[in-house]
Amino acid sequence: MSTLRDVARRARVSVATAARALGGYGYVSPRTRERVLRAAQALDYHPNEIARSMIRGRTQTIAVIVSDNANPFFASVVRGIEDAVRSSGYALLLCNADEDPEQEAMYLRMVRQRRVDGVILSPSGGPPELVRNLVRRGVPLVQVDRRIEDLEADAVVVNSRAGVRAAIEHLVRLGHREIGLISGPRRLYTGRERLEGFLQALQDAGIRPDARWILEGDFKAPSGYVLVRRLLETRPRPTALFVANNLMTIGALLGLKEAGVRIPEEMAVVGFDDMEWAPILTPPLTAVAQPGYDLGVAAGQLLLRRLQDPSGPPQVVVFQPKLVVRESCGARRTAQARGTSVYGS
Repeated sequence: MSTLRDVARRARVSVATAARALGGYGYVSPRTRERVLRAAQALDYHPNEIARSMIRGRTQTIAVIVSDNANPFFASVVRGIEDAVRSSGYALLLCNADEDPEQEAMYLRMVRQRRVDGVILSPSGGPPELVRNLVRRGVPLVQVDRRIEDLEADAVVVNSRAGVRAAIEHLVRLGHREIGLISGPRRLYTGRERLEGFLQALQDAGIRPDARWILEGDFKAPSGYVLVRRLLETRPRPTALFVANNLMTIGALLGLKEAGVRIPEEMAVVGFDDMEWAPILTPPLTAVAQPGYDLGVAAGQLLLRRLQDPSGPPQVVVFQPKLVVRESCGARRTAQARGTSVYGS
């Protein structure tokens, strides 16, 4: 394996000059730099990135900690982040917290030890003090999809309340007043936001919520299944159901199918997250769409700007969701045809 000394000898320069030419720091004449680069190519020499990072004080690494990489929504977010930072020379270190606060805490400790240059985090409810410590130490951090609300850090989120309100208002217009909810964990930002949007929409419609019809899941499919079966045992049971994320919607639809409940004749269903499979279901699923890829792009771009210029107050970028109306709620035409597509407030 060729060494820097071999490159310097072939290019007829000192080791220090070869290091400056290959590392891009300090002055080297254009002619000398070209000679060193040709020598490195001829010898198939590759610089020691660990040593270079020690000189630069940067590892050229960004840690991305997502809540659940099995969720297609987060896969779309990560793709957006990757596309945003690809040309910048940074490598992504992808970590899956799996909606587990302890696993998230483990990754936060790891990224501190690895001295990554920046972090993009979708909080799973781990100890917020670990995140605050990273921010206090000057590590650029961008929250995506979810926020720790009192944290002074950049964030890219969706207006979940507006999306839920649009869905409930649509169900009310269709004549539903007995509406159930399978929410996400209330310890999480998105879980609280979607629950509060649901309650506010009922209040605005003059509907008193029934606590028996408001059940808390964990954003995973099995909880959607278990909770919808529990909901079907209530008497009376709701005529419509809102499910607060895509995976729980899958579980809920399976539970309704196994129970023989006809959609939408016996229960209208609206989900949060409009996945690729939503239009091919029978009936096609009405859902609140959120732009996962765009969130990822915005988070990646925001972090790159922070890495270049850490000064300035935190920024919060808010995307507006869109209600896509299909037949699972009882509608027979698309929202676009009826002019009822809804974008946040």
